[in-house]
Amino acid sequence: MFGYVGKILRVNLTDRKYVLEPLPDAWRTDFLGGRGLAVRCFQEEVPPHIDPLSPDNKVVLACAPLTGTGALSAAACYVVSKSPLTGGLACARLLGHFGAELKYAGYDGIILEGAAEAPVTLSLLDDKVLCQPAPHLWGRSTQEAEALYKKNLKDDWAARETYLTLIGPAGEQCSPLATIITEGFQSQGGAGLGAVLGAKHLKAVAVRGRHSLQVADGNRLRQVIGTMLGKLNASPFTAERLRHWGSAFLAPLAVQQGILPQDNFQSNHLEKVMLLGPEALAQIFAVTSWACFACPIACLKQTRTQESGDLKGPGPTYTAIGALGANLGLTDLAVIAKANLICTELGLDPIAAGSWLATAMELADKGLPAFRELGIKVGFGEADSILHALRAVGHPQQLPAPAAGGPADLARACGAPELFMGVRGAPLAPFDPRGIQGLGLHFATSSLGPHHAWAPTFIDELLGVHQQLDPLDIAHKPELVKHYQDLIAALDSLGFCHRLLLGLKFANLVPMVNAVLGSNYKADELLLIGERLVNLERLFNLAAGLPPQGDRLPDRFLKEPLASGPAQGQLSRVPEMLPEYYRLRGWSPEGVPLAETLARLGLGT
Repeated sequence: MFGYVGKILRVNLTDRKYVLEPLPDAWRTDFLGGRGLAVRCFQEEVPPHIDPLSPDNKVVLACAPLTGTGALSAAACYVVSKSPLTGGLACARLLGHFGAELKYAGYDGIILEGAAEAPVTLSLLDDKVLCQPAPHLWGRSTQEAEALYKKNLKDDWAARETYLTLIGPAGEQCSPLATIITEGFQSQGGAGLGAVLGAKHLKAVAVRGRHSLQVADGNRLRQVIGTMLGKLNASPFTAERLRHWGSAFLAPLAVQQGILPQDNFQSNHLEKVMLLGPEALAQIFAVTSWACFACPIACLKQTRTQESGDLKGPGPTYTAIGALGANLGLTDLAVIAKANLICTELGLDPIAAGSWLATAMELADKGLPAFRELGIKVGFGEADSILHALRAVGHPQQLPAPAAGGPADLARACGAPELFMGVRGAPLAPFDPRGIQGLGLHFATSSLGPHHAWAPTFIDELLGVHQQLDPLDIAHKPELVKHYQDLIAALDSLGFCHRLLLGLKFANLVPMVNAVLGSNYKADELLLIGERLVNLERLFNLAAGLPPQGDRLPDRFLKEPLASGPAQGQLSRVPEMLPEYYRLRGWSPEGVPLAETLARLGLGT
């Protein structure tokens, strides 16, 4: 079985028992692996109306067939469960080496069910499966917990080869803002999943293995990798910008386009633009690069301030600069980096935590009595109050009940639900959809929440990598959004990082797929698998009670034009694009997949 291990580990945390199960052939054929495998398994086993924090909810971790094979930037592992933020599906993309090591430990995936009575860790080390008490790790930051776990291994070499994915205090206290941390970096798109693991009292999953993976044609794989390395090294994005600055290189470009939000998406005009540019990174931080397994780009950054040696951790990504910086009225990269580090230590999703803070700040600005009664002191641009409030958010049991939930809950409790900038309870990633129309349509329709990681249309709308598209024009944007949603679903099911698309076309990756799997896939066939997955996710969310009427953005983007910048006067035009998007998807005018569409995709009953 090329690329796959062929085994899934099922762990019942209630009684600490486990069984090995074969990977179903039909799932491999229809959904490949990774995100597709995780969603298919979850959809099979979990009723749509389950309480996300119930012991009956499950968590599925799944690797993709190319993960760990040496194929370029094929490293990801995916975690799927039901979101306490939205009530629909949530998916986290884990970076680093965890996914490859999970396959070397002998598993394509893990199904976690039940809930432990007290804190535990799950260790998959050299063919041993151990579910062990972990009271000594509970309450500790993610960095402290990982260091202590590895210290207790009492073998420096074994510790070096062991990789953890874990939650922080925010997850332990079941904050819907909690995410999963892997190797000191936040997962992509995992808001709320930390709370699900916290409800199961699972602090960490540790993996270390010695098994090998087989590929169908190793010589062909090496040849293709060599050719693709040449293409990546010829791209200014993958050879220079990502490699030097990570995703932070997007920040000044977003400012120039007028799509970097400020003050809870009320404005897009920053007077201190240069404080967010790559030059500022070089002046303020000593930056070191860190690569995921088999990745030549090394776009993840670790930083230490040159002014003081006490700040060491993940460098500020575009997401952090937007969600924890500009949208909170901050442009000081040192403060933004500190906020990002706090999120990592406490296990908070930066977009969700940033949205909570931005919502609270606007509630405070408007002087709403219900918010004043909460006693929360925070204001736009006030670094000290922001960092203090962020630490409080990471310990939600210390907050008043109305403030312990998500940002949508906070706005609703204070009588101003319109001040929450999100879709179905999940906050928007930091791109103003009034100035980038295609991404706005994706935000409104995404099955996994309004995160750019699930359809980075800015690759064409902002950067013009594969085609030059006017971000303010809506012509052909429904096609663009559908294409990127299907494309990323396919990449996630294969294990490829979507950042490869900054230097390669999807067709460039297909020879690697065939060399690993011994298959004869064409690009269109793989995109069809991605389309199948997007529709399966839609079906689950509909069954879970997320109506298609929720495919809309907040009124701010539909009724309040941008006041300045290149996108001045613009509104989001999602309502104009939605009918064509539904038509292209093969969905009804109400946004429900049609019977003939499901039959074409093999999803019919």
